[in-house]
Amino acid sequence: MRHEVARKLALSYSLAPKARLLKPQRHEVPCSNLRGRSPSPLPIYYIYLTMIESIILGLLQGLAEFLPISSSGHLVLGHELLGMNEAGMFFDIMLHAGTLLSIFVVFHKKITDIIVGCIRRNPDQLREAGYIILASIPTAMIGLGFKDLLEGLFENPRAVCVAELFTGLLLFTSQWGATGAKHPDNEGVKMNWWRALVTGVVQGIACIPGISRSGSTISAMMFMGVNRKYAGEFSFLMSIPAVGGAALLDVIKWAKCQSAEKVAQMALENPEKAAQCADAGSFTPELLVGMLVSFIFGIIALKWLMTFLQKGKFQHFAWYVWAVGILGLIFI
Repeated sequence: MRHEVARKLALSYSLAPKARLLKPQRHEVPCSNLRGRSPSPLPIYYIYLTMIESIILGLLQGLAEFLPISSSGHLVLGHELLGMNEAGMFFDIMLHAGTLLSIFVVFHKKITDIIVGCIRRNPDQLREAGYIILASIPTAMIGLGFKDLLEGLFENPRAVCVAELFTGLLLFTSQWGATGAKHPDNEGVKMNWWRALVTGVVQGIACIPGISRSGSTISAMMFMGVNRKYAGEFSFLMSIPAVGGAALLDVIKWAKCQSAEKVAQMALENPEKAAQCADAGSFTPELLVGMLVSFIFGIIALKWLMTFLQKGKFQHFAWYVWAVGILGLIFI
């Protein structure tokens, strides 16, 4: 009986990347002998993205990842409102890889200075690296500790819309922060350990889809009196371990889904978990195009945001985010 379960799941999974439509198919998986479970159907989803969908998702990821409008929120609403296929695990990994690379391109000098400074034991650069590591700790604790809860919110588009409205409130009120647009002459204070820690907590809370990571962290730093330009740079530098770490966890999960034996074993131990491998996806030309688009528009968004930030126009993004949240609540 168990071999039959494994065979059915492995067969279904091996066919998934080749299918052309997102079409749920149910296979009856007898689970009565598996840890007392009653028989239940196991859903297998076949994933395929068209070139146009890949470009749209790459564009959304590239712009929304760095602009203070929430990339996760836009991807959720994009699927819901436009009726696009789900991207799949591997596609999502590569989109984040594209935007991660754009950070290294735009801030290559800053990153190089930190790395070289740490090697040469430069106190300022060691301190800078320490702040980034310190900020990453609460982010990781929140992201891992509330993983299931956060993932559940991705299935609730209306909650995402409410989170977008909250993001708009943060952006709009940031102009009254110590180094906000209302205080253009305030050069701000330097980063210290407690400001880094608070910023890391805010970044962890921004794991909620619809709350912008860049928008919330930059706003928090401006409220704490950190220089606007530095706040923008630090926000994106501290995103490297956060985004990179999350992508690494997804890569490990995706790699496990590539082995038919491991998938079959998961089917025996936890059918629901095994079913998640059905949307793992594989390498396709559409994936490569989506990654390239996210990389290019990630660079554009980073440079655009840093310009807006230094000109004191950061709060203007609130109007767009509010519009997205309100329209989403109306039409979803």
